[in-house]
Amino acid sequence: MNNLLEKLEREDEESYKNFLRMSAADFQYLLSKITPAIEKQNTLMRNSIPAAERLALTLRFLATGDSYHSLMYLFRIPGCTISRIIPEVCSAIYNILKEEYLHTPTTEDEWLKISQQFNEK
Repeated sequence: MNNLLEKLEREDEESYKNFLRMSAADFQYLLSKITPAIEKQNTLMRNSIPAAERLALTLRFLATGDSYHSLMYLFRIPGCTISRIIPEVCSAIYNILKEEYLHTPTTEDEWLKISQQFNEK
C-alpha cells in the first residue's frame, strides 16, 4: 500500500486525492498531528503497522465506506486488526483536532458571532 501511495503522490496527485479524499500535503499534516497517538512499538514477534498505513486505512474506510473485509485485501491487514485500528485512529483524529476545528463557543458573544456569520451566509 505504501508503494501505491508513494507512486500516486509522485505521479498522479489527482488520483492520490481521489484515493484518500485529501491531498498528500493534508495527509502529511494530519499524520504529523496524530502519529504520537496512533504509533505502536515493534516487538520481537512482529513489526507494528506504521502510523501512515493506519491513517491511510482509516481515511479510505471513511471516504468509501468499504467493508473491513474489502479493506483487508486492499491493505493486507487482517479484518480483526482493522476493526481495532479504525476506531482508534478516528478517536485520535477527533481528540487531537477537536480544539482546533470543533471548538464549541463558551460565551454569549461567541454564539452571537457564529449566528451572525450564519445569517450572512
